[in-house]
Amino acid sequence: MKILFKDSTSHSQRQLEKKVWIYPAHLAMYCQYLRNEGNEVIWFGKDDGSFDKFIDSDLNIPIDFEKLPIPDRKFTNSMNPKYLSYGNYMMSRGTHILSSNLCWWAGAKGCVFCLDSKRIMDGEHRGVRSVDHVIEEIEDCVRVGHNEAFDDAGTIPINAWLEEFCLKMIKTGLNKKIVLGANLKPIKQDFKLMRRAGFRFILVGVESANQKTIDIIQKGQHSDKVVENLKAMSDAGLEPHATFMMDCPEETDEDCMRTVKLAHLLLKKGYAKTAQASVYSPPRTLADPNSKGHKYVPMIYDVYRSPEFIYRKLIGIRKWRDITYMARGGRLILEEKLRKAFR
Repeated sequence: MKILFKDSTSHSQRQLEKKVWIYPAHLAMYCQYLRNEGNEVIWFGKDDGSFDKFIDSDLNIPIDFEKLPIPDRKFTNSMNPKYLSYGNYMMSRGTHILSSNLCWWAGAKGCVFCLDSKRIMDGEHRGVRSVDHVIEEIEDCVRVGHNEAFDDAGTIPINAWLEEFCLKMIKTGLNKKIVLGANLKPIKQDFKLMRRAGFRFILVGVESANQKTIDIIQKGQHSDKVVENLKAMSDAGLEPHATFMMDCPEETDEDCMRTVKLAHLLLKKGYAKTAQASVYSPPRTLADPNSKGHKYVPMIYDVYRSPEFIYRKLIGIRKWRDITYMARGGRLILEEKLRKAFR
């Protein structure tokens, strides 16, 4: 069978508000599976009318995730500059991997705004790869030339899985060859071990400062522990990136301002190194253009006016890449403000 994969900025995206090019790890794994089965596969080519099948989404991959092979990163062009320019990479040659196709918290009782919950309720099987299989892929990433890998599982598997992974990263010496990032809830883990294993960027879904909101959106965390846990991450040498959602269900203006103040506190104290904000929307839908959240998102980024924030950033500069990373962050802030201004 002749199969064409189609490229899109929606690949690997859980929200549609921002268009971002991300290396589509799940699709790349499926692509390799199909090649192994003897199919003729064209990766992100043009339709010349000769194809038997088109694949433009990872939402309905019919193979259980843990049965998929490691992707061929040369065939799927993981070094494409549009993927390397992903804003959260600090290193110059980053890529995405997946330890699991779906978040361990997702489901009927999981986050109501998250695509992963919808996918599970729609019947998709959640698979978790073995630690050894993920380690093997990271070794391949290093061979290809990548120096950073972000695990885009909705939330990286925690506790025993994460501990085994960290210990094997250290034992193999991979922690000296590549920098790691991952999604993680604001809950306690062995952050010092994670740092030793090579983790740097930790994307933390804070979402709201209000426990009432956290309960409504079924986030499954304690808002009064956010500062404590992000501080612990930062103290261990990790670099938390806090994400927030404005105008969640039943939120008042006072609730939104409380979230803005929490974001500013985390950034000023250096507990969160960076942050981003979006307007609440159900899975795979665009935010309501009339939502009051659009007013509050830019307020998150106004922290750059704070002398305390500026001071934290300046004393955190150690290498030239710290400066270029900050410059990219400044560009993203400007782009966000322009996007909101011309919305």
